[in-house]
Amino acid sequence: MMRLASKVLLLWLMVSLPAGAEQSVRDDDIVIHYSAMTTADLTPDIAKALDVTRSRKRALVVIHAQHLDGANRVSKLADVQGRTRNLVSQRRELRFRAVKDGGTDYAIAVVPVANLETLIFDLEVRVEGHTRAVPIQFRQQFYHEETTLPSTRHS
Repeated sequence: MMRLASKVLLLWLMVSLPAGAEQSVRDDDIVIHYSAMTTADLTPDIAKALDVTRSRKRALVVIHAQHLDGANRVSKLADVQGRTRNLVSQRRELRFRAVKDGGTDYAIAVVPVANLETLIFDLEVRVEGHTRAVPIQFRQQFYHEETTLPSTRHS
């Protein structure tokens, strides 16, 4: 189940980004992909497999590092340290944990978010076999769509 869930997560991350908005950083032969979304955007199966509570008030940060080897990309373990800050400089430390799925490695963290809150992510990524840490900074605004689920009651 975990293997399928993380493959679905990777696919979801790739197709959920707007065209031309690939979120990645390259440092020599290392590419680091990053993304953040509310945990409510995860399917129940993926949330369960990742041991993450689905909520509009929590964001999931996903880091995936790859080593470029010619035309091949090899997933690499990444040790990620980081923090967020909002637009009034309130800071939160992020606690990343590793998720391994066969040959694919991720680092994930969960952080609370408010509706329309913009967070600035300051990360330092140390990739297995790479000589230096790779800094990543990105900004993302989170929205809480206050929709209700369809009723299951029948008249």
